[in-house]
Amino acid sequence: MSDADAKPALFAVTIYLAAFVTGAIVMSFEMLGSRYLNPYFGSGIYTWASLISTVLAALCVGYFLGGLVADRHPSPAVLGITVLIGSAYLIALPAFSERVLEAVLGAVDDVRTGSLAAAFAIMFFPVTFLGMYSPFAIRLLLSSAQRSGAVSGTVYGVSTAGSIVGTLGTTFLLIPSIGSRAITITLGLTGLTAGLMLVALPLFGRRAAPVLVLIAFAALSQHSARAEDLVDMGVRADMAKRADGRIAHIESEYNDIFVSKRHDELTMSFQLKGFDYTESAASLTDADALPIRYTQVMTIGVLYPPQPARLLMLGLGGGSISTYLGRFLPEATIDVVEIDPAVIGAAKTYFGIKETPRVRYHEGDGRVFLNRHKETYDLILVDAYQGGSVPFHLLTKEFYALLKQHLAPGGAATFNVHDGTKLYDSTLLTLRAVFPSVHLYPSGQGEVAVVATAEDAPDAATLAQRAAALQETSGFRYPLPALLARRTEKSGTTRAGELLTDDFAPVNQYETIGEQRKRKK
Repeated sequence: MSDADAKPALFAVTIYLAAFVTGAIVMSFEMLGSRYLNPYFGSGIYTWASLISTVLAALCVGYFLGGLVADRHPSPAVLGITVLIGSAYLIALPAFSERVLEAVLGAVDDVRTGSLAAAFAIMFFPVTFLGMYSPFAIRLLLSSAQRSGAVSGTVYGVSTAGSIVGTLGTTFLLIPSIGSRAITITLGLTGLTAGLMLVALPLFGRRAAPVLVLIAFAALSQHSARAEDLVDMGVRADMAKRADGRIAHIESEYNDIFVSKRHDELTMSFQLKGFDYTESAASLTDADALPIRYTQVMTIGVLYPPQPARLLMLGLGGGSISTYLGRFLPEATIDVVEIDPAVIGAAKTYFGIKETPRVRYHEGDGRVFLNRHKETYDLILVDAYQGGSVPFHLLTKEFYALLKQHLAPGGAATFNVHDGTKLYDSTLLTLRAVFPSVHLYPSGQGEVAVVATAEDAPDAATLAQRAAALQETSGFRYPLPALLARRTEKSGTTRAGELLTDDFAPVNQYETIGEQRKRKK
C-alpha cells in the first residue's frame, strides 16, 4: 500500500474510533443521569421517561446541527471543537449540578414536570454537541456517492457499538465501583482527549491520530485507576491465612492495642485496667460486612441530611463505619479524625483500609479538629472511645454546641451511646439542651445510635421516603428502612440525668458499668 493510500486509512480509523467514544459517552451519561435525578425526583417511570426523552431530543437537534455545520465547515478540527464543548460541560457538571437540581426541585412541585425540566437542565446541552458527531463524521469520510451507504452504516454501527459498551460498562462496572461525579469527569476527560485528537488531525498530520488514540485510552485508564476502592482485600486475604489468635500487640501513647483473628473475622481491642474492650471488627472475606450490630445502626444518620455529601467521623477504630459509608456513598467525601496515630496505622496495616482523595484520615483530637477547622458537614458521626469510656470533653454541652456549628443546613450528628447508666441519661439530657431533635435507635446489644439534628428533624413520612429512595439508589448492605424501624421514644433507663458541662462532667461516676461486663463495640 502506498503512503497516499495509508493516510486516508489512518484518518478513517481516527474518525471511527472517535465515533465509538462519543457513542459510549452519550449512553453512559444517559444511564448516569438517573444517579443525578433520583435523589430529587425518585426512580420511577417519570424519571426514566424524562431522561430518555431528553437524550432523544438532544440527539435530534444534534443530528440537524451536525449536518448543517459539516456542509459549511467540513473540517475535523471543527468536529473536534463540538466534541470538546460537550466534554468540557461534563467535566464542569459536578460543580454545579446540585444547585441546578435543587433550584428545579424548589420551583416545580409536579414530579413529572420537575424530572423533565431537571433532565433538560443537566443533559440537553452536552448531548446535543456530542450528537452532532455522526452526520459530521459521515460528511468527512464520504469521498463519493457510491460509498454513502457503507460509510453511513459504518459510522452509525460503530457509534451504536460504543453506546452498548457505555450502557453496560456504566451500569455493570462503573456505578458499583466509583461515584457519579468521578464517572462524569472520566467521561468528560475521555471526550476531551477525543476532541483534541480530532483538532490535531489537520495540524499535525493524519499519522498523529493513532498516537493520540493511545493517549486517549491511557488517560481513561489512569483516571479510572485513581478511583480505587477503600479496602485492600489483599491485606485481608493475607490476614485470613494467619492462624487464629493474636496478630499484633501495639503500645501507644494513648492505648494498649490488640489485633486478633477468629475464623474469618479480625478485631481491634483496647486493654484498660485489665479488661479488653472490642473497638472494631471486620470480615476478612466481605468488605461490606459490619459484624458489630451498633455499627450497622449508626448508618441510619445518612437519612437525616437532604443529601449526605460531606461526612465527618470522630473515632476510627478499624475503619469499619467510614469505609462502609464510603463504599455505599461513592460521591461523598469523608474526613475521619483519630487521636491515636497507632490506631490509624493498625487500621491500614491489618484491616486494609485505604486513604483516598475523598476519604481522608486525620491525626488529632476530635474537639481540637472542630475548633481549628471551619468546614461544615452534612453528617457527623461520633464514636470516640478510649476503652469503655468516651473522653469527658466529647460529652459536654459546650462540645455539642461546637459540633452543631459545624453542621450544614439540614445536617445531623449520630452518636454511639452506651445505655443503662446515669451517664446515658445525662448524655441525652445534654444533647436535648443543644439540639432541637434527638432520635433514638437501639442496637439491641447495649448501645443506642442517637441522631441529633441542627434543625427540626424530618417527619416520619419524609424519613421513610428517603430510606426507600436511598436504599434503592445505593443498595446499602443493611437496609435503611429496617434500621429506621428501630426508632423508639423510650430512653431505656430510669436514672435521673444531669447536664454535662466543661465545668461539671463526672463521667466516671455516672458510667456505672459492671466490671465484669465487656463492651461490645
